[in-house]
Amino acid sequence: MADEVNGTVHPIFKRDPEELMQYLNKQVSVLKEDGKEVTGWVYTIDPVSESFVLLSFMDDKTQLDIIMGPSVRQVSILDENSETYKKRIEALFRPPEVQSLSEEELEKKKNTLKSWLLKNRLPVQVNGNNGERLSISDALFIEPPYEAENCRSTNEIILGRIQGLIKNMPSDQEEWC
Repeated sequence: MADEVNGTVHPIFKRDPEELMQYLNKQVSVLKEDGKEVTGWVYTIDPVSESFVLLSFMDDKTQLDIIMGPSVRQVSILDENSETYKKRIEALFRPPEVQSLSEEELEKKKNTLKSWLLKNRLPVQVNGNNGERLSISDALFIEPPYEAENCRSTNEIILGRIQGLIKNMPSDQEEWC
């Protein structure tokens, strides 16, 4: 935590992450050390460097600005309505195969996969933001569009076995229900 040589504490231990979270998905104005002001919707903030990633929407273009933490002097919230651009922001960073599916198709794929995993006696739960991620004992996560390639785990054995199970899932749901 503290630097033994000069007794300083890293800024990450001084600032509450909740303070930074208040800016997510909101339109802000960031005043930089050089006096320039950058306005945009906050996509994310790095809690270590306190760098902001801002998105600005102009007609059919989207501009992305990264403001490095040390250059931030002041941050002001301009628009608190986080739902205004939230879906648009999330869509920018989704894989194309997810964007091509409707909400209903994604929900059907999720429920089918969940049923298959439960049929195979795996403790699957729905979690994540908006309930779009499947979780197996917090050891493996499956994100949209719910294919074997969308599995995330730090345990390679679990990852390989669940991916194999997903690849071997029958295409005809009535066959195994």
